[in-house]
Amino acid sequence: MNPEVAAIMSYFYKLFPCKVYTKEVPESFVIPSMYFPPPFAFNSNDTLSTFMKTYSLSVKLFHKDSQQANNEAERIADVVNSKRGLIPLIDQTGVPTGDYVRINRIETRIADSGVAIIQVTWDSRYFYEKEDYASFENFEVYGEVK
Repeated sequence: MNPEVAAIMSYFYKLFPCKVYTKEVPESFVIPSMYFPPPFAFNSNDTLSTFMKTYSLSVKLFHKDSQQANNEAERIADVVNSKRGLIPLIDQTGVPTGDYVRINRIETRIADSGVAIIQVTWDSRYFYEKEDYASFENFEVYGEVK
């Protein structure tokens, strides 16, 4: 699982403890609950040594009715915004690593009866692979320098 998605999932769960689904939501799902599908991403150039991936995650929040679902979704978004969009990254055991993912944009909307969507967008930067070259060693210059 993407470490940023794991951090977002953990953070949202702390704000709204409920059943969390990461696979397909079953027919008889628990209410309240949240569904975290895989995010979609697109690449772009960033610097001479890095490229950027912009991720977008559509979290579904299920509740008894649309109003309650939307209220919880907005509450989660407000907490993320109040923390300047910083969500702590966690290791495999759930302990904060000291690093953060910065959320670029978070928005909420009612999707269906009893369902609200929390749309989360963030950027991650990755280094290009560098080719290994043999370094020059012990070279001599013959001739004069002007």
